[in-house]
Amino acid sequence: MPNKYYPTDARLEHRAIAQAAVTATAVIATMDQRAAQRSDFTTLIGIEAIKISANDELYKFVVEVSNDDFSTIEVAAVKDFGATEVRQSGAPDSAAGDQHEISWCTEVNGVAYDKWRLKVFISGTSPTITYHARSTIC
Repeated sequence: MPNKYYPTDARLEHRAIAQAAVTATAVIATMDQRAAQRSDFTTLIGIEAIKISANDELYKFVVEVSNDDFSTIEVAAVKDFGATEVRQSGAPDSAAGDQHEISWCTEVNGVAYDKWRLKVFISGTSPTITYHARSTIC
């Protein structure tokens, strides 16, 4: 299998390594393109620490796209983390040290968008997650 190389661009670093834990739903980063066009991205999320001890903690990372400053939103990608009991299709528990790649593009259902953001939705009993995130243009 070939090695994958994702060049680092400081403009696409959404959350640096070793930041404070996150305990509530939040927009991680909002990005604008010069025009509404198809651009392919890979977003990399690294879990540094994650609480799943109550078996109901869910951390859902969503890439949202828009052409009107997010009054109207389309979903370009979704990736969830957390306890098996609440993850989509009963996926395995997430653990610190997991690294995930999410491939997506700014065109959804034939519509190209010029704005996108990465958002995390958090739920459960005293949820807390520490992670880093960045994107790269494919």
